[in-house]
Amino acid sequence: MKHVIDEDYSTPLTPDLFAAAYGYPPAMVRLAIECGLKSPDGKITGIAFCRWFTVHYNELRARAGLPLLEAPTTSMPAKDRAHLTMGNVIRTLADYTASRTTSLEYKEEWMNVSNQAAACSRRRN
Repeated sequence: MKHVIDEDYSTPLTPDLFAAAYGYPPAMVRLAIECGLKSPDGKITGIAFCRWFTVHYNELRARAGLPLLEAPTTSMPAKDRAHLTMGNVIRTLADYTASRTTSLEYKEEWMNVSNQAAACSRRRN
């Protein structure tokens, strides 16, 4: 059986199937759509989600009740902007998941991921 995800991440999937296929919390994917992620015919692609998320992570954080993160600026070197953006995306996923889980073990693990991403961003800047 062929996997639902093609190698260029362009297969349109329903939000729940997308979340299951890519390992995102389904509620976070639905929140992204509420925040403006386009979902033609009620479906999204991996590439569209990644492009949207790298620009709009603070909008998702605000809507989810998470504190905003320092955004990259045009005065930063391109490598530093990219590094900070990716760290912020990882932190957003980790913070969102940690804030929603009831398992203290998972909460601690996700907070460790967030803290490590933050530390990497601080060392880079």
